[in-house]
Amino acid sequence: MKTVARIASLLLALVMVFGLSVTAFAAETGTITVDNPIAAQTYTAYKIFDVVYDAEGHYSYTIDSSNEWFTTVQAYATEANGLTLTQANGSTTYIVTTTNAFSAPDFAVALKAAVTGKTGGITLNVADGKATATGLDLGYYFVTSSTGALCNLTTTNPDATIHDKNDVPFDKVDDKASVEVGETVSYTITGKVPDYTGFTTYTYLITDTMSEGLTFQKNAKVTVGGTDVTSACTITYDVDSNANKFTVSIPVMNYTIGAEIKVTYTAVTNDNAVTVISKNSATLTYSNNPTDSESKTTTPKDEETVYSAKLVIDKYQKDDESKKLANAKFVLKNAEGKYYKYTAATESAAAQVEWVANQADATEVTTDTNGAAAFNGLKDGTYYLVETAAPAGYNLLANEVEVVINGAKATEVDLSSLTATAKVENSTGTTIPETGGIGTTIFYVAGGLLVLGAVILLITKKRMSSAK
Repeated sequence: MKTVARIASLLLALVMVFGLSVTAFAAETGTITVDNPIAAQTYTAYKIFDVVYDAEGHYSYTIDSSNEWFTTVQAYATEANGLTLTQANGSTTYIVTTTNAFSAPDFAVALKAAVTGKTGGITLNVADGKATATGLDLGYYFVTSSTGALCNLTTTNPDATIHDKNDVPFDKVDDKASVEVGETVSYTITGKVPDYTGFTTYTYLITDTMSEGLTFQKNAKVTVGGTDVTSACTITYDVDSNANKFTVSIPVMNYTIGAEIKVTYTAVTNDNAVTVISKNSATLTYSNNPTDSESKTTTPKDEETVYSAKLVIDKYQKDDESKKLANAKFVLKNAEGKYYKYTAATESAAAQVEWVANQADATEVTTDTNGAAAFNGLKDGTYYLVETAAPAGYNLLANEVEVVINGAKATEVDLSSLTATAKVENSTGTTIPETGGIGTTIFYVAGGLLVLGAVILLITKKRMSSAK
């Protein structure tokens, strides 16, 4: 009778500690679902405790000494940890009780440390954006992932859904893809404060690297939950080895779990961005193991790209493309009717493409001996070539030449769409007909003969006068 009373007392304690109940008698099997599985992760569930139900539908937990986790649980079962194992009537079954000192996160960490070599794990099947294990014996399960990032305890009652608290979102975007030289590109990295429960320290480090076509403005700003926390972060600009690389370390344990993290900054496109795809890639390195401060995960690169194009003039003689024409002069207009003006880079300022209202202020290019000239650093759009001076002996173009740039299809192996070629032909000048013809020539000859006759007559008269 005393034994029965003792067991009843233990069961009542379990009900009070775990505070768990079901509305009806338990199902025979259960299901565990991870509702946000991380890509390339394998999730495994290990049953730690069995479930024991009483007549009223309440449940408590037991563990058998044959369970491969028994030794781990037994070692953890101390007063300080708030967990006790009580052998039931000299059997191999132990009743599990807890006190207010029990910490599920701490217990999960202890289980995680002992997971190596355990063979009774059940792999969750990943499908339709979820990881699920069905047909499970009812019990108290430890769920972990292949990197150990997930460390969770749950009860199948009968269905349990857990969220991978170590899901660390990381996304980077830019505000444009097609750019002009000198144009500013804005970048935004978005994340959230991770679940740092059980951690004593937590690494949250963003590393960003830009290719040489982008000039970083060294103006990174960090907000958490909409509040500017830049001054609380450690931002390192790698000036010596790579001026376009920087890191941002955010003390996430100072902020509310789940709060949105935003890192914003800008870069300016330079001459190295012309006819290439300029890249800006970022990674996030974060802690994944509360018991090992050195254990970290680095996300794959999140890469954004921009490109800038050029317009090349191919000037040649009409009906003979092999004869290239030098010294033709051009300016360029955009669809808004403004003119291209290029300012070269200096020690203190980057190169700049801008658009001016007056043609007199525009940049004028001249074709070389190959009939070539170019306008660099253009973004996608429709442009118009205006010839301002034709080569000597050739007619000035009467009409503008339309050119369309569309570099959206450019790839690292095929950059051809980033160069638009305008083939421009010129006609030679035509000889203007002279007034008059053969009749006028006759008058010129006759006039000359009359003048000659007058001269001869005058000389003859002078000689006759002298003879007298």
